[in-house]
Amino acid sequence: MTTLANRVEIIKLAQVLDVDEGELASLAGLPADDIRTVRTAVGEQIFTQHEARFRRIAKLAATVPAPLSAKIAQMALSPLLGARVAAVMEPSVAVKLAGSLGTSYLADLSVALDPVRAEPIIARIPVGMIKEIGALLVERQEYFALGRFVSVIEPDTALEVVRDASGRDLLQVALFADDLEALDALVQRVDDERLVDAIRAAHEEGLYDDAVTLVVSVSPTSRERLVPLIAALEASGVDAFARSIDRYEAWSAVLPALAELDDDRLATVANNEATLADGMLPRMIVAARELALDDLVDRLPGVLDESHVTAAGPALTPT
Repeated sequence: MTTLANRVEIIKLAQVLDVDEGELASLAGLPADDIRTVRTAVGEQIFTQHEARFRRIAKLAATVPAPLSAKIAQMALSPLLGARVAAVMEPSVAVKLAGSLGTSYLADLSVALDPVRAEPIIARIPVGMIKEIGALLVERQEYFALGRFVSVIEPDTALEVVRDASGRDLLQVALFADDLEALDALVQRVDDERLVDAIRAAHEEGLYDDAVTLVVSVSPTSRERLVPLIAALEASGVDAFARSIDRYEAWSAVLPALAELDDDRLATVANNEATLADGMLPRMIVAARELALDDLVDRLPGVLDESHVTAAGPALTPT
């Protein structure tokens, strides 16, 4: 069965290999950690195969004045090669060189750069420059690069990078984030209006799986902000979200936040069309009991309509 975690890792591996994710469908049954290990190993192999060459170029660049070195780099090095060379430069040299490179070239280079390997360099890049590069990456919809960089830049800087991003942009950046703690720090800083935009974009563009991935990836506190926004959608949106949550067996992440909803909103979620089919409502209830959310289960008979009480069946009866 495909889980949210291995779905995301397959998408990321497809980006690294520059193939359509459908070509990697056979990996759907593998653990997410295994797919991530393959992705990391591929990146390492590509780098180490030519590392000596990258270091020679980096050493040469350090002997040339930064403006001249920058001009040569933009003329002679592809962004991919430039990214590999940058990763082995002394941070002070790399930062000085970056100051002489054009924003467009830096954005191209960032797409190919391993942010973890280049973290000592990124930490010294002026915030203004990071914001300019990030804004261009958002404009170009380079979500894979943006998601990875969220892991290595300060949360307040990340917030500035996505300040003008659309709701869809935010969802896609979140999808590709490697460091979930960094993602959560960013989400905590995003205002409610922007989160509404993201959930609304998921509904309007059918990106329900992406939005559920976001919900599952953040902390319980952040989920308590996101889940009510889903519950506030029209019936078709709530229905589609419920199907996605159930398909990926993500109730354990969502139910604690559902338990915080008032009866009216809880009724909206519980009484949708999706929960009538395929045993979804009993699965929700079983998951809630496993999480010791007894108060939530006890509230359900009072908020479910007659057809949903029937669909819940024996699951509503205390064991």
